[in-house]
This record gives sequence, C-alpha cells and structure tokens, in this order.
Amino acid sequence: MNELAIAIFGVLAVLVILQTRYALAFVSSLSLPNSKAIQDKLLPKAAVILSLRGADPFLADCVRALLYQNYPQYDLHIVIDSQEDPAWNIVNETIQQAKVTHVQVSPLIARYNTCSLKCSALVQAICALDNSYEAAAFIDADVIAHTNWLRELVAPLVDKRIGATTGNRWYMPHTKQWGSLVRYAYNSASVVSMYIYKYAWGGSMAMNLSVLRQAQLLKTWTQSISVDAPVHRALQKVGLKVKFVPTVMMINREECNLAQCLRFIKRQLLMPRLYHPKWMLFFAQVLAPTFALVTAMGLLLISLVSGNIAAAGWIGSGFIGYILAMALLLALLEQSVRRVVRGYDELTKSFSFQFIAKILLAIPLAQLVSALATVLALLTRNVEWRGVIYQIKDPYNVKLLEYHPYQISLKPLDSKASIV
Repeated sequence: MNELAIAIFGVLAVLVILQTRYALAFVSSLSLPNSKAIQDKLLPKAAVILSLRGADPFLADCVRALLYQNYPQYDLHIVIDSQEDPAWNIVNETIQQAKVTHVQVSPLIARYNTCSLKCSALVQAICALDNSYEAAAFIDADVIAHTNWLRELVAPLVDKRIGATTGNRWYMPHTKQWGSLVRYAYNSASVVSMYIYKYAWGGSMAMNLSVLRQAQLLKTWTQSISVDAPVHRALQKVGLKVKFVPTVMMINREECNLAQCLRFIKRQLLMPRLYHPKWMLFFAQVLAPTFALVTAMGLLLISLVSGNIAAAGWIGSGFIGYILAMALLLALLEQSVRRVVRGYDELTKSFSFQFIAKILLAIPLAQLVSALATVLALLTRNVEWRGVIYQIKDPYNVKLLEYHPYQISLKPLDSKASIV
C-alpha cells in the first residue's frame, strides 16, 4: 500500500508540474507587448459578422459595442436565425437607437442541412460580401467587444504568415452558482490548452478573406458542426498559423446551473473528438487528473480505515497539494487576464473568502464533470444546440435533423443565464 500511495503522490505531482508549465506559458503570452500601431490607411476594409439564434443576456450591449469600433472602414453584418427570433427586435431596436448606417441585418435564408445553423449563417454572410472587403472578423453574442477590439484583431493579419488571429473567452460570473463556478474552472484549463495547441476560438477571430477562400473554409463549414475547430488544420494545409492576441480576450459574465454546465462542456469536448488530430491523447489528458484524484480518494479512505497512517499521509498530501496548486494556478490566470482587461474598463471584483472556499470545491467537481462530459462526448451521436438537434456520423457528415425557429420557452428564467 505504501508503494502505491507514493506512486499516486508522484502522479499528482507530475500533473501539477505539467499544468504549471502550460499555465505559465499562457501567462507569459498575456504579458507580451501589443502589436505596433498601424496607420488607418493600411488597415483593410473589414466585415464584422455576428450570427444569432436566441437573445443572449447581453445582446443589446454586444451589438452596441460593435457599432462603435475604433476602425476606419468596417460594416457590421448580423445574420439572425429568423424574423420570429427574439433577437430580431432587440437588434433592430438597438440599431435604431444608435442611428448608424454601417450595419446590415438579415434573416438566415441559405440554411444547409449538412452543418450547424451558425456555420450556415457565416457562409451566407461571407458569400454576400462584395470585393471591397478584405478581412472578416467573427464574434459571439455572449461577449462585449471593447472599442479597439476590431483594430487589434485585424492588425496582425498584415503579416502574411498569419492565417487567423484569435482571442478567447474568460468567464467572470456575477454570482456563485455551482454550475458557473465549475464552468469557470473548466474553461480556465480549456483556454490554456487552446493556446498551447494554437487553436482559434470563433467567438473572437479574424481572417483575411483571401486566406479563408484559399483554405476552402466555406466548403468545410457547410459540412461541419463547428466554426472554429476545423480552422487550425485548414490553415496548416496552406502553411499558415493561428496567432493569439491577448488584448482580445473576451469577458463572459453569464450564469449557468450544473445541468447547463454539463451540456456546455459535453458539447465543447465533442469538438476535439471530431476535429483534434490526436483526440485520444487529448482525452487521456482530460481523464488522467480525474482518475488520479478518484483513485487517491478511494485509497485514502482505505488507508484511514486500515490504520495505515504513512500511506494516508502520502495520498492526503498529494490530493490536497494538487487542489491547492490548481487553485493557485487559477488565481494566477485570473489576475493575469484581469491585468489585460482592466485596460478596457472591464469591471472586476476582488475575491471573497467565500468565493475562494467554493473554488477549492469547484476544482475537483470540475474534474468529475469534465470526466463525465468526456464519456458522454465519446458516446454521443446526436447533439442539441439551442433547441436544434444534429446527427453526427463523422466530422464532415453532419445532418440537421429538424429545424424550427428559436422558441421563447427555451430562454432561461434567469436573465443572466447562458443560452446553451
């Protein structure tokens, strides 16, 4: 038992070292200097594309922020699932109040049955652009762009070695629901992983249209469930890379319960299964910490019952040390992200004692939820996304089983709850 206890301690220590290494690499990227300022005349004309199905909690703020970007030539193109969608009136009222003209709102007409509705919306918007546009930026409705978002996202594209620029999403929920805390803990690890693997996030991403066509992404999107998951491989094929831009990290302040959190994580983990070239290794990395923690808890109980204090000491110190190390890494990541977003007047609150105590419990809970979501992602063949079900036979064999407009009854009762 003592040898096994020491082995478990060693495994947990190795996991801490690996995750610390990755976290520090991400933190270092947030400290890199901003790209050099580019004159307005050198910035390409851009289209900002926002696809909507359902009214996200902060939708009006999202649209309003996109209407006032510090960028010389751009237009906002919004594709809404249907004119019956609750987002339709919110978007049009926001535009009328702003009294601007550089925006176009369209219902989704070119709806493919072989991809997600979001993919259909982006393809429709891009195909409608005339030749004056050189770049396209994509954003999700669950985040609010700061004034320089578009400029900082598009500027690096002048480097012809860069195929796409991207930020990522960072959760800062207002309240302390367990689902929100678990999603927060899970997402922090996901953000680091995406940075390490150089993957793009479609909620804050930009590409030159010439590159998008060269990589044949329009064709790919008409056969895909995901917008961003296929981007990395498509760009690799044409010899281009994804560049992470720290200043376009996007803050999400929405809430969710544990059931919503599980659905979200399961859908997130479905994408690596479909599009990650080494998805078995990826899932092994997700499951390893959970397996080690569960094994440690079981052996700790056995050791205590049998009176083996030495084994209990090794296992207990490994378990507690792992949780504390993950909490410290999460705090480091949080503070590093906050330093970036404070420059854009994002409101941040200090950690309370209650929050810290809950995070210590949320970290192992997030491991368990992620493990369950991983198993479900491996087994699932159908996925629900905002009330629509897709059948997925393989990465590029997707079928929209039945379409219907977004229903008001699907909207959560909590006005700040995510639409999942």
